[in-house]
Amino acid sequence: MIPMSEPVTEHAHNILAGWPYRRVFLTGATGLIGGQILHDLLEVPQIETVTCLVRPVKDKAGLERLSQRLIKAGLKEGKLKKVMSRVRVAEGEITEKLWGMTEGDLDQLRKETDLLIHCAASTSFVDVASCEAANVDGTRNLLGVIDQAKCLKRLVHFSTATLCGYLPNRIITEDESPNPNHKHVVAYTRTKAEAERILWEQAQDLPLLVLRPSIVMANSLDDPKYARLFLWSLLIMAQLPFIPVKRDSKLDIVTLDFVVKSTMRLIARGDKLAHNCYHLTAGAEASVTAGDVCEVCCKAARLEGPTLIPPDKWHKEHEQTIEEQGLGSLYEALLYLPFINLNLVYDKSRLTNELGKDLPELLRATGYLPRMLHIMSPDVVTLEGLQALGM
Repeated sequence: MIPMSEPVTEHAHNILAGWPYRRVFLTGATGLIGGQILHDLLEVPQIETVTCLVRPVKDKAGLERLSQRLIKAGLKEGKLKKVMSRVRVAEGEITEKLWGMTEGDLDQLRKETDLLIHCAASTSFVDVASCEAANVDGTRNLLGVIDQAKCLKRLVHFSTATLCGYLPNRIITEDESPNPNHKHVVAYTRTKAEAERILWEQAQDLPLLVLRPSIVMANSLDDPKYARLFLWSLLIMAQLPFIPVKRDSKLDIVTLDFVVKSTMRLIARGDKLAHNCYHLTAGAEASVTAGDVCEVCCKAARLEGPTLIPPDKWHKEHEQTIEEQGLGSLYEALLYLPFINLNLVYDKSRLTNELGKDLPELLRATGYLPRMLHIMSPDVVTLEGLQALGM
């Protein structure tokens, strides 16, 4: 496999020296963003314990699942035992009242937790019920969980920049979302917008910090599962004769490293933050175009790739040709097409101004997507194909 960049030791960064929190409660710790945040939290020596809400799974203990996720995040197995001594598991499920926690775990959260980071969510584009349950009900249940939380100094809620909904050809600022009048392409963005509205209604009584990543790429994880989250659609596109995509449509894509480092550095600033909501996004300067993404991925896969047809010039004859070639099911699987054609960029000037020289480096997506495609499908995107691109 191609060597990936080593994880940065976050506690070496000077902005974390004044880390103000000691007892952390984290949801979504076995997921993409939450798992990496758990890894970086455990690099902060001031933190005494990190309690993770973990859904009970048959035949696999919560601590085992967390250990496996930390190893994927880059933790060396030799350090695992020492690190895990600071990790606690609270079994539960965000879709249940009070997150389904035991009375003892709930009491401990309310008496000890000074930082709660809520990452757990449903990101499905097709399962409306799971989005409603996890994103909307889960957020309502959060308010019950933190009721009477006497030590809570900061509540961090992970949202998404895409909650702005259907606003094509725009640069979106934080203040434009969420708006109940905006239309949505999928239930995921609609329910994330509803979740935020629930919290903003109570914001004057909450130590709230809302973070909104855009499209997140797990560029530093050598893991096919996480590479597949978005990239499977690119390989599908590469196999079609043509697709309805605007070549110049901007895609706001960020790396997992950028999101997590930005999160840690914002949290470390405590009550010095100028705002309570930030985009963790590429912004205008680091976004890429759909045409560039398509070109670099097709080159890596050594495929001619599709002809990009402007959506307003797309006709039934195009779909008929795709069906005649036996590729209809592939075309129907392209759930991301509406997002690709929105041509949306999410302004990140707040984040840039807040962190200044401490803003993490952000790699452009076209520089690492071929390598991630190789991790996902080494039989399609070979080492030889990457070497032809100079990788």
